[in-house]
Amino acid sequence: MEDYFNLKTGVSESRSEHIAVDELYTAIYQDDIQFAVFFCSVDYDLPTLERALKDKFTGIKLIGCTTAGELTPEGMMDGTLCGFSISSDQFIAESAIFDMQTIESEASVERMGALQQRVESQVGEGFAALSWLLINSVDSKVERVLGVVDRCFNSMPVVGGSPGGGDDFGATYVYYDGVFQSDSVVVSYLSTSIPFEIFKIDDFDELPRRVVLTEVDTARRIVSGIDGMSAVDGYLAAIDADESELTMEFFSANPLAAKVGGDLYVRAITPKLKHDEAAPEGSLQFFCAIEEGMVLSTVTSKEVVENFRDTFARLRATYGAASLVLACDCLYRKFDYQRSGTVADISKIMMGHNVLGFNGYGEQKGVMSVNQTLSGVYFGSRD
Repeated sequence: MEDYFNLKTGVSESRSEHIAVDELYTAIYQDDIQFAVFFCSVDYDLPTLERALKDKFTGIKLIGCTTAGELTPEGMMDGTLCGFSISSDQFIAESAIFDMQTIESEASVERMGALQQRVESQVGEGFAALSWLLINSVDSKVERVLGVVDRCFNSMPVVGGSPGGGDDFGATYVYYDGVFQSDSVVVSYLSTSIPFEIFKIDDFDELPRRVVLTEVDTARRIVSGIDGMSAVDGYLAAIDADESELTMEFFSANPLAAKVGGDLYVRAITPKLKHDEAAPEGSLQFFCAIEEGMVLSTVTSKEVVENFRDTFARLRATYGAASLVLACDCLYRKFDYQRSGTVADISKIMMGHNVLGFNGYGEQKGVMSVNQTLSGVYFGSRD
């Protein structure tokens, strides 16, 4: 029997939760679904959407999350319900949900091992594994999750993202077993005979000017001191700017970045200390891991569309046409596309390579949590 990989995709712009779910189901239902995933706007009434999804997708192991924008079969959109399903003898998938508070417990580690075993017991010759994560958190617990997954799955390729709660940093949720849940992570263990690569795209080059984080609350990701000054003063001195410029758009255009193994990993700054009113005056809050003594580089922007196109051209040349690209793109990057007028160009490239996913509040690649990055897995084509 000939190998097969059947991908069905769909998107609904209906504002009715029931109609949106019906339209998605009609678009992506098929026999023998191995993997079914959706991404939804927080503009929907989530309890109503939850009930509709549970009723319609009975018997299907559906996972998903809320977004700050959707990467759909029709390009980048907002306010939609989109998703996909895969039926294939080249692709095996199992998922489980874990509480962020107990992810390091013995019971959680055992469940993760069982998840791996369920997939590995079904694989054939030439299969390789990876893990896709939906981590419902924007604090230091993300790194704990990545550490546990890395240890349990023996440093296999890992990619994923933190769900979104709209453009204004609202509450976020993952969906598993018919329920939207907070403070949880959905771990999917995938194995496939299709060639793939975990990749990331960011639009920055390193500049010579560096800063040192001299006072840090690691757990809350709050920096109070940079180069011995207040965090705000140290940041402004490094990028030669004035405090009046500190808007969300300015932060997104002027992040800092850590250099690890020759690669830049962006450390984005939140526009305000929205979730922590007790933060010290003059401090900055970051979206991913920072530590006291960490050296960060200032950066300059690349040309967005050219960088995006070049990355996908390389992946296609290496792995053939994309069967699927599963991706998480940072909310700040969406703002950059909008500000630079490149949404249509980026959407066209995404549609040309079967990019599906969401805009969120953080991205993961391996054991690294990053910002202002598109993290994804490119599934190519078999010879």
